[in-house]
Amino acid sequence: MKVSREWLESFIDIDVSTDELSETITRGGIEVDAIEDYTKDIKKLVVGYVKSVEPHPEADRLNICQVDLGEETVQIVCGAPNVKADSYVIVVRVGGRLPGGVKIKRAKLRGQLSEGMICSLQEIGIKEDFVPEAYKEGIFIFDSEQTAGEDALSALYLNDQVLEFDLTPNRKDALSMLGVAYETSALFGGMIRKPKIEYTESDERAETSIENLNLDAVPFYSAREVKNVVIKPSPLWMQVRLIKAGIRPINNVVDISNYVLLEYGQPLHMFDKDAIGSDKIVTRFAEEGETFTTLDGNERTLKAEDVVITNGQEPIALAGVMGGLNSEVTDKTKNVVIESAYFDPIKIRKTSHRLNLRSEASQRFEKGVSHEFILPALNRAAYLLEQYAEGTVQAGIQSDGQLDLEPKKITTSTDFLNNRLGTELSDDEVLDTLGRLGLLAEIEAGQLEVSIPSRRDDLVIPEDISEEVARIYGYDNIPSSLPKYSKITAGKLTDEQAKLRVIKHQLNAHGLSEAINYALTSDKRIGEFSELKDSLNLLMPMSEDRAALRTSLLPHLVDNATYNLNRQLKHASLFEVGKIFKTNGQDQLPEEILMLAGIMSGRQNETAWTKDGQDPDFFTLKGVVESLFIKLNLNDRISYVKSQRFEELHPGRTADIYLDDKVIGVIGELHPLYREAHDLKQTVVFELNLEEVLAEKTGNIVYEFLSKYPSISRDVALEVDNTVLVKDIEDLITDAAPNYLQAVYPFDVYEGEHIEEGKKSVALRLTYLNKEDTLTDKDVESVHQKVLDALVNKGYIVR
Repeated sequence: MKVSREWLESFIDIDVSTDELSETITRGGIEVDAIEDYTKDIKKLVVGYVKSVEPHPEADRLNICQVDLGEETVQIVCGAPNVKADSYVIVVRVGGRLPGGVKIKRAKLRGQLSEGMICSLQEIGIKEDFVPEAYKEGIFIFDSEQTAGEDALSALYLNDQVLEFDLTPNRKDALSMLGVAYETSALFGGMIRKPKIEYTESDERAETSIENLNLDAVPFYSAREVKNVVIKPSPLWMQVRLIKAGIRPINNVVDISNYVLLEYGQPLHMFDKDAIGSDKIVTRFAEEGETFTTLDGNERTLKAEDVVITNGQEPIALAGVMGGLNSEVTDKTKNVVIESAYFDPIKIRKTSHRLNLRSEASQRFEKGVSHEFILPALNRAAYLLEQYAEGTVQAGIQSDGQLDLEPKKITTSTDFLNNRLGTELSDDEVLDTLGRLGLLAEIEAGQLEVSIPSRRDDLVIPEDISEEVARIYGYDNIPSSLPKYSKITAGKLTDEQAKLRVIKHQLNAHGLSEAINYALTSDKRIGEFSELKDSLNLLMPMSEDRAALRTSLLPHLVDNATYNLNRQLKHASLFEVGKIFKTNGQDQLPEEILMLAGIMSGRQNETAWTKDGQDPDFFTLKGVVESLFIKLNLNDRISYVKSQRFEELHPGRTADIYLDDKVIGVIGELHPLYREAHDLKQTVVFELNLEEVLAEKTGNIVYEFLSKYPSISRDVALEVDNTVLVKDIEDLITDAAPNYLQAVYPFDVYEGEHIEEGKKSVALRLTYLNKEDTLTDKDVESVHQKVLDALVNKGYIVR
């Protein structure tokens, strides 16, 4: 909502600067996003009277103008096609400035002296989208006599600042100038002057009848007729106020409907009575598949839930959203029907959203207009049409339905307010504050009863009254106090928070960057990398790509990697900490599970001078994951078991991650078909149930001194069935040599020539160490022989 100070002062006197006005309104609960100052950077802008216009002798498109500036007459060379003698225009004098730092100097144009500049509206800061059609291609010409030499900004009603409000959804009352006036009165005091509506009705009654076929959809519909209107431009003050509010002037009839909308927050619609096609207006639901052409020239296909205004047969407007092309006001319009109604906000919102038709009118109807302004706005429009369109107002208002003008009541007490706010306000102070808000209130037997007008139907419960009193009384005036406490605890991270920081720091140290993705995904991604095949779907998703709550973090990380690699980044190493959602049905809250996932794709550890990077494989990422468990003191309890649970992962290069005997995650290489579908080269991923990891109480990590005694290694080569897991061999060796064995490391696996089909050769290096003495070959042989015997007894062939 854009609020012109000049316009606001027609409702209430303001004795403070614009900056103070803005600051106070912001502190009162309505944030002022910006202030647009139409006087900024403008100097020496005056009204000029063009006395004569002669063609430039050396240029076809230039004219030499003699312009009276009050104190003197100067010569100005002008190229505007619409410049003419005996007209009042906007002039920047020599030495003056325009927005953007443009300085006007005395100059010669094709040999002719030019002492100033005749301006268009765009050149003095009006956006082109809001400039009236008549002045888009030339200079601005006043439509009435002015005083040469006077300040042009004042003559144009632009000696003004406009406040741009960022309104919360509940403050629909501030979507009107009258509502802003009430807010200003509450904050600064002062009496409100309401718009004039004193028109003269003719003896002839209106011919149009109203019929509502569904009072739930259209609780109240009213109309007035104004005959013999003359279509012409609106008065300058009205045009400029609309421009400052962000609306382009069209003609007097259309401008009046927009002007009253901004005054009262009540949308109106002007029909050309002679184009309606009958003497009755009927509101009804649209027929399924019915077509209708709106004012923007687009044909709309309607649904049975849309509400339409008809002539008894065909639609002439889409209720609360946009009028019809078949009944629009044109230059030939003579008789007008003014619509002022209350429509069901939910139905308007659904129609507007479905058709992607958002307007100043639909924005207000969607929030619910104020009942108390429906008829005053209708009468105000009739008055303005009489004054500025020379119309004759027909007798009577035609209507159907009921207006609920009875104010709602909220009962509370001064003690309740003080208890909530921590203040010691008296009854009189509370009543004065509410009175400034325009809320009638009285106290009887300790009870405060507040009458709530329809313009403030966002006030529903006693706590709402507390909030209103607090913001008008002033949040800065509410005394501060320390919270009550019984004991003091030291501020520190929880165990889970500390572990999470360790995890993120460790992953950063390995070159992985943190990613943050939407928790919403598309239906087709549900089940990828997950055993959860059902999801919780949104009733009204923003798009198909954001329709369901995710069941894995990995699909979005794959998309992130593709996005980065497609933009010439040579590698993508990312991780994400976030929640997945296990559905309990569409009518129940889902179970939220905190997860950690990572991805590595593209050349890793590559330098510009050696070009010796390598593609990540299973063991690259396994080393990163193992480093996490080492940092958390869990590595001795972690094991990896070959897995084929997910079709998105390579069946031979994937493992489930076990914590003791519980599966807590998966690690593996993307399946070739899956990665090719996502334009990736060799890529590895992992995903962990972080809640399971963080729940483990790990205690302190105990570090040992490096042994001062040397170790001895022995290599073993075995021929085994190709179905045997290296992990099983390692476990067998570890059980057979409990003393001195420090590590078992597989360094070669071979299948092919010289090896029997169905067999493979596995080479392992065993490291022995005595931490208290030097090992001898005899000591190692006695232990190593037990290992060999165990392997032979298992049926493995020692090569």
